[in-house]
Parts: sequence; structure tokens; C-alpha cells
Amino acid sequence: AYWASQRPTYDRIVDAIEGRLRAEDRPLKEILREDLYTKILKAVQEADVDPDVVKAFMRTPAFESLAGAILYTGIFEFVQRADILGNVVNSLPVIGPMRKEVNKALKETLDQTLGSQIKDFLGTQSRPAVEQMIQFILSEDNKKSFGSSGRRLADFIMTRPVSSLMPSEDSMGTIRDEGFLVFREVFGTIAEQDDLLDSFFERFGDEQFGTFLPELTPTAKKGMLKVWQRFLDSEASGLDLTPDSGSGKRIRERDLE
Repeated sequence: AYWASQRPTYDRIVDAIEGRLRAEDRPLKEILREDLYTKILKAVQEADVDPDVVKAFMRTPAFESLAGAILYTGIFEFVQRADILGNVVNSLPVIGPMRKEVNKALKETLDQTLGSQIKDFLGTQSRPAVEQMIQFILSEDNKKSFGSSGRRLADFIMTRPVSSLMPSEDSMGTIRDEGFLVFREVFGTIAEQDDLLDSFFERFGDEQFGTFLPELTPTAKKGMLKVWQRFLDSEASGLDLTPDSGSGKRIRERDLE
């Protein structure tokens, strides 16, 4: 019953955050401080790839099918562009119009027979191809080039508007539900709101709220603090921050700067 009563408050907070993010047209590159932006790019470029993560991602039917499709397209394109049958037909003593018809018929037959043979062949070769790709990605010789690729990807993402990075409405609903379940699991032993707040202040009571925010520009950080302050001042927050001198409760300060 306690957590069911907290869900509306949780939804209001998520709605407020989502609304601000979907309305933000500036790219992350402009919101973050320049030194933090540079640190992120450097961290991405120098990040070590976890071999187990790469193997778990690539050793899946979906990725094996992708590898097979790429190989199939490459082989079939080569056969068509090489035009082996066309060169053979052109060397025969056949006049123009008839030569075109013969060439067309042979190509159609080739598409039907060779296509199925290539697919059968790749059905046994997709997995070895994926294993070779894994070795290529994890090779120390290629670490620098993949690091540079990761940096370019991170740079591209951070030059896009924040609103364009937001997930779809359906995905956001899933994220919202999963987030609440995680929150409940983390604080599952808390029976009352006061206990939750007391445990938080016992651990972080000497810290200011601003220290929990990421390294943003002063303007962005100030904006987030204002949203939090308005939430604390609203009735919707459900938080009673007025100290009760008779109860001996901890005074919950809101020093945000």
C-alpha cells in the first residue's frame, strides 16, 4: 500500500523530467561544459572493451543472421558484377537480340540456383565468420581504430538535440515502469516515507544537493536546482520539510547552492 501510494508522485517527477528533455532543442555539446565534453570523448576513446560483453552480443542468432546477410550480398554482387555468363555469351556466335535473350535467361536461372546454394553455404559459415569478427574487434592491433570510431560516435550523439535522443513514448513507458520497480527493490525494506528520508539524511546529511549533480554548465545546473526546489515547495511532493521541534526529528535542510 505504501509503494502504491508513492507511484503518482514518482510519475509526476518522471513526467516533469521527460517534458523538459523532450522540449530541449540544444545539443548535449552546448549544455555540458567544454572540459567535461572533452573528458567524455577521451574516456570513450580510451575505454577498454569487455571481451565477454562483445562475445555475448555477437554470439546471437540475430547477429549471425546479419553476418550471413552481409556475406550473401557481397558474394551475389560480385557474381553479378563480374558478369561471368555475359562474357561467355558474348563470345558465342549469336546475333544481338538473341544474345540479350540468352543472357537474360541465364541470369534468371543463376539467381534461382546460385542464390539458394549461397544461402545453404552461409548457413554453415555465418558462425565462423562471427568468431572472426570477434577476434578482429578484440585484437590489440585494432584497439586504436575502434577507439577513434567510438569517439566519433560519441561526438555525433552529443551534437544532436537532446530531444532527438529521447526514446519513443512506448519505450519511455517501459523505462518508467522498470525504474519504479528498481526503486522499490532498492528501498524495499522502507515501510514509511519518514524512514526513507531519515536513512538518506543519515548517510548524506552533510552533503549539499548540488554535489549529486553531474558536471554541467552553471546555467544548466541552476535550472535543475530550481526544478527540484519547486518540487520540494509543492504539495505534490508529499514531503513535510518543516522541522518539528517536539519530535526530535532531523531538520531537513534544502541548501541547494
